[in-house]
Amino acid sequence: MGVKEKNGKKYELVAPDGGWGYMIGVGVIINLVTISTFLASFGMIFKDLFIELNMDSTTITFLNGVSALCAALAGMIVNPLLKFLSLRQLGLVAATIFNLGIFGNVFVNSKLTFFLCLGVLQSLGNGLIYNISCTVLNNYFVKRRLLAVSFTQTVIGVIALFSPQFVKWTLETFGFRGTLLIISAVSLQNIVGMALMQPVEWHMKKVKVSEDNENETKSLLASEEKGFKGKEDLKPVNNSEPEHGIKKSNEKLSVENTKNDEYQGRKNFISNFIDVSLFKTFLLSNAAVGVALSLFSEYLFIFMLPQALYALGWNEGNIAWALTLNAVTDLGTRAFFILMSSWLLNIGSHEIYVVGLVLALITKLGMLWSDDMLVMTVFITMMGIPRCTIMLLLPVVVADSVDQDKFSSAMGIVLLLFGFFNLSVGPSIGAIRDLTNSYSTAFYILSSCFGIVIMFWTIELIYKKNKHKRIPKEEPIEA
Repeated sequence: MGVKEKNGKKYELVAPDGGWGYMIGVGVIINLVTISTFLASFGMIFKDLFIELNMDSTTITFLNGVSALCAALAGMIVNPLLKFLSLRQLGLVAATIFNLGIFGNVFVNSKLTFFLCLGVLQSLGNGLIYNISCTVLNNYFVKRRLLAVSFTQTVIGVIALFSPQFVKWTLETFGFRGTLLIISAVSLQNIVGMALMQPVEWHMKKVKVSEDNENETKSLLASEEKGFKGKEDLKPVNNSEPEHGIKKSNEKLSVENTKNDEYQGRKNFISNFIDVSLFKTFLLSNAAVGVALSLFSEYLFIFMLPQALYALGWNEGNIAWALTLNAVTDLGTRAFFILMSSWLLNIGSHEIYVVGLVLALITKLGMLWSDDMLVMTVFITMMGIPRCTIMLLLPVVVADSVDQDKFSSAMGIVLLLFGFFNLSVGPSIGAIRDLTNSYSTAFYILSSCFGIVIMFWTIELIYKKNKHKRIPKEEPIEA
């Protein structure tokens, strides 16, 4: 964070990795519980509304695409909005938008209002809340980042463990509109979560800078200054031009400078909203495209799973039980990440993520190749392991791929790609399901997405691992 000097002593400001960071963890838990706990029960909650509004799979997946795109756009603009609003101000705005959307769902009676409340308002708030929460947690924890992410996600997993049974009970007792009203009341707690989001600058730790680091910094500055002066000395000087030649040259330079100023103005305006350097280096990487495609496939699979099980003749009790078991393995995996966080750091977040994708592919194919309810329940239960890996490691994978000051923008890019896949590929998969009248076909397509990401990411990891072997060694100079 830069070297500071006070009372003759030089020190560096570093992330607290604790302190108020623990309260940040509480705030992140509250925020993510409100936006993600009931995700697995989405099909159960809105099943009656889908029938009431006559929504088929194509319409539902299109709604999912609109929701993802709005969340992605909201995630993209977090970084530029923080230039005009403080962290907590933006967080409270996000919480307000989210709660307006989720409360509006209670009174939905048409497709238009459903798309407006769930697809636009709730999703805009969702994208803002998620990006803000991940960014703040990333800023407060550096050395203990995996531990912090694992712990917060584990607590969320414990709460999510009871959500399917809770939703089943509220649906039977109050109906789906009563259930939505209760969920709306729960979601109001994210206002408290956002109130805890203090800027990390208030809680930075002072670490004394050693003399070796100080000398290294001075050496770097000296070399930069020397290089800068050298460039100045190389400037050509020519005073032999005729006077009219100088005037023409000045006029030409004036026009060029005006054009350059206009171009620079447009460039600065765009750069306020988009980090152009990230688009060049991060956009087409597996950490961006691969993560976004995997997240899209996992979300849409979870989204369509309850409807698929209903079509197979499962009742609400069977579905709620299967989703609860899925949440149990999800929770167990989160606990494993906490206990083994220091060991897992040595392996690498990208490698662990790819292993999670392999497990996702195996468990989904296993479910598709089974007809027995018990066997299918076993595979749905095992899906909690890769689901946890895909969801939990997302911010860690992104943080390990970019500089800390670019994390928020990088998360925005991932969310934007996630929204693009949902809006472009999602409705197509829904249309295929309607045409074939088969959820299995849609699930095979989603499973193939995992296969594609696994293939390309494995190639990248092997290439990086063997890269040093291809660097030619310098031959010794003979005397």
